[in-house]
Amino acid sequence: MIETKKKLWTNLFKGAMIVLLLIATVWITRYFSTDRVREMIENAGSYGRLLYIALWIFLPIGFFPVPFLAFVGGMGYGLVEGSILTFIGAALNLTFMFLMSRYLLRTSVQKYLYNRYPKSKEILSADKGRLNFVLALARLMPVIPYNIENYAFGLTDIPLWDYLWVSLVCILPGTLIYVNVGDKALEPNDSSFYLSIALLAILVIGTTFLGKYLKKPKEEVEEAITDEKEVKE
Repeated sequence: MIETKKKLWTNLFKGAMIVLLLIATVWITRYFSTDRVREMIENAGSYGRLLYIALWIFLPIGFFPVPFLAFVGGMGYGLVEGSILTFIGAALNLTFMFLMSRYLLRTSVQKYLYNRYPKSKEILSADKGRLNFVLALARLMPVIPYNIENYAFGLTDIPLWDYLWVSLVCILPGTLIYVNVGDKALEPNDSSFYLSIALLAILVIGTTFLGKYLKKPKEEVEEAITDEKEVKE
């Protein structure tokens, strides 16, 4: 009886939190435009840095474009301080979103996917090394939405510590490049601005190529294993 009540209250709490998450997502989507966020930080005065970190923690929950936040950090605080503030905000946010996904959504979503799509278990319950590798690649590739990564990896079996250290190491290049673009955007006619855009392009193209290059050998190995099984049969 006690266990039943405990389970009921746990489910009610999770349900309430999911509803709040949905409300927060809609609120952020409707009321936080890029222009409004920029004006909020500019008008915050001495509290601007704390507000910037707070916005980093909560806005990505509603799928706010995080590259824009990094641009604003560069414009408002320069490359060095902007990168530090952005890294702190992103670190807190990716932890927060991962924990929400893991403890509010993981059990029910995994159960649904395993029943509906049995092969999804191979992905969500892959070994630690493979999950770490996929996470590292995802963090390095800016074409993959940062917000989705946070929620998606909370559904997997990756340990929290592995998720944190891989994420924090691999967001560094993108953080520096995006903040640098914002910093140099104040002087769009300067050669340093064009250099920052070039670095951003290199990051996008380079990591996309890297993803295809690293994926190819893996596919070849899987095909070889399949062929070997067919021969044995």
